[in-house]
Amino acid sequence: MNDTKAPRSVPARPVAEVPAGGDVPGVVHPEWQERWPWLVQGLTTPGPNRDRDFGLFGHGPARGVVERWQSLVATSGMTGVALAGQVHGREVRTHAVVRPGLLVGPPADAHVTREAGLLVAVTVADCVPAFLVAERGREVAMVHAGWRGAAAGILERAVTVMGERFGTSPGELALHLGPSICGACYEVGAEVHEALGLPVPDGPTPVDLPANLAGRARDLGIPDAEITRSTWCTLCGPEDLFSHRGGDAGRQIGFLGVR
Repeated sequence: MNDTKAPRSVPARPVAEVPAGGDVPGVVHPEWQERWPWLVQGLTTPGPNRDRDFGLFGHGPARGVVERWQSLVATSGMTGVALAGQVHGREVRTHAVVRPGLLVGPPADAHVTREAGLLVAVTVADCVPAFLVAERGREVAMVHAGWRGAAAGILERAVTVMGERFGTSPGELALHLGPSICGACYEVGAEVHEALGLPVPDGPTPVDLPANLAGRARDLGIPDAEITRSTWCTLCGPEDLFSHRGGDAGRQIGFLGVR
């Protein structure tokens, strides 16, 4: 397995998220919601007043952010939520205990669990929130994938950890690449293309990070039919999401768990 680079980008089937329903403040993968009623999955949204910031790190906690995390746990019917400071690396945390409330662990960019009642979460505002689900054993992984993490092999590492801890094979996995900056908006330098294993352009050129991650997933052995990507862009999409390139300090979160 190549843990650092993927040779190509590939298309992934587009899916548009829908409102979660109830009091959960976000949107969900509609097919997954119908297919797996035991799954809690979604992405928070800024809300009509753009005051639903879940960022705990970097720019400093927004007012009321801890209460928003606590409310998310309660409204999703879970017991606790695990997250960590993110460093754009390939560290994966495995969670085997459910503790009430908000658990902030050592730095990591992915979380793996199969414990019922525990949400695992990452914060995003252009990076890709990657959701991994294994139906048979009800194992999940929540991955924060910016270009540095993707180049470092964070997706590959999360899949490896699921295999090591639970015996999950890539062929059992479903992957959704949630709302992030799109390939048209994400103009980056040649060094980013090189790090991702892509052809190196002469100067700043857009890169489609979800497509690169989809290629990595396919190379790992995740079935094509189980790889989907959001139709939403955090910068140019019709939904008003927090975008780092758009000048936002706020963060939405990707969350995943087993009821």
